[in-house]
Amino acid sequence: MSSPAFLPFNAPPVPEVVHDRRLVRRYLLQSALRFNAGSLLFLSLAIAMLPLGLEIGMDAPGGFTLHKLNPYLVGGVALATMAWLALVSGGIARSYLARLGEEGKALCAEGMASTVARRIDAPFNAYTTFDLCTETLSGLALGMALGYAAPPAFFHDPFKGRIVLGRWRPLALGRHVEVRISSEPGPSCHIELRSHAGLAWFAIQQGESLKAAEIVCAQLRQQLARHAAALEAARRGRELERTSLQARLSALQAQVEPHFLFNTLANLKYLIRTDQQAAQDMLDHLVGYLQNALPDMRSVSSTLGREMDLVGDYLALMRIRMGERLHFSVAVDEALRSLPFPPAMLISLVENAVKHGLERASRPGLITVGARCESSADGELLTVSVVDDGIGLTEQAGQGTGLANIAERLMLLYGRKAGLVVEPGESPGESPGESQGEERGVRAMLTVPVAGKDA
Repeated sequence: MSSPAFLPFNAPPVPEVVHDRRLVRRYLLQSALRFNAGSLLFLSLAIAMLPLGLEIGMDAPGGFTLHKLNPYLVGGVALATMAWLALVSGGIARSYLARLGEEGKALCAEGMASTVARRIDAPFNAYTTFDLCTETLSGLALGMALGYAAPPAFFHDPFKGRIVLGRWRPLALGRHVEVRISSEPGPSCHIELRSHAGLAWFAIQQGESLKAAEIVCAQLRQQLARHAAALEAARRGRELERTSLQARLSALQAQVEPHFLFNTLANLKYLIRTDQQAAQDMLDHLVGYLQNALPDMRSVSSTLGREMDLVGDYLALMRIRMGERLHFSVAVDEALRSLPFPPAMLISLVENAVKHGLERASRPGLITVGARCESSADGELLTVSVVDDGIGLTEQAGQGTGLANIAERLMLLYGRKAGLVVEPGESPGESPGESQGEERGVRAMLTVPVAGKDA
């Protein structure tokens, strides 16, 4: 006999567990009835293999004599067997109660039940929840947690949202766990989990069904929480990426706004000294421009019609300064004016056309701004063109922050779906005998997807 284990002197006292007497009496009676019912069932099956109530013996060579069994003897053996089984079942049940007391647990109704049910609320739809449950319940980790040496025997029906797992097949005969996922439409669903004893219903219940239900329930909760945490991390990552994108767009746009305003104010300062009436007209146009532009200057969203109006105001301001050296045409179909378009890009292209194309030309020039919508394999594309007949492409034309900002903002907003093309353009006034290397002008084309409403 092994010596009892002594607790350390500084160990906290173990609280004494007192079982509910009503549950204990019910558990002992239930254990005796189940154990006897199972034993008598197998005993009756064994007796059925023999001629019931008859004894077959040899009376003489070549003949048989049938003798009836003594019914009192049979009844006495049956009563003795039942009494012995009751004593055995009581001993097994009391040892389970003692083990619960050592573990600091009290007997509960689920601990002595052959069927235990649980309910889990899942934050996902039924299809996602079923896939997560299938992945969890068919793995080796759950089989090891349940005490199996291999992954559990597994059955699933995706059409009914039903999953059954157990130690061996057929699943219904052994102890098994059944999981059902509700099929109500919606962003969430619930999981009904039920642990069944199978033929172990006739055995003395020692919390096996409760343990299996708790293990499976814990595994499913961990998988659902892990998937929810992954989705939340992905959502936060997208939110951080979007915040970073907005910050970069605002920084790039802030570089464009002073560039345009400083040039306009410099022109106004020049006209104040040279032509006060023209300066007054320019100031009126500038005030009107700012009244329309300032509310949206810090926004990353605009429309094609608004950008076209701002371009018209800007070119009207520049015409006051340049006089007859500048002619312009701004035309856009009314059906395209409401389409989303990123702000401050079209102004940069027009400003480049004026500064690098017409201001250095020795003759009057024309700037034409237009837009068209085309269909492609990627969807509808909106193309805005700025064409001038100035001195053409030069090294200075590609310098500065204007075109670089446009290219970077397009990549941030649309990826590879948008593009900026700057190429030599045919001068509207070019004659057939004119040299091909003279004043061909520049054509700048800005293409964005029509669906890009987050610009």
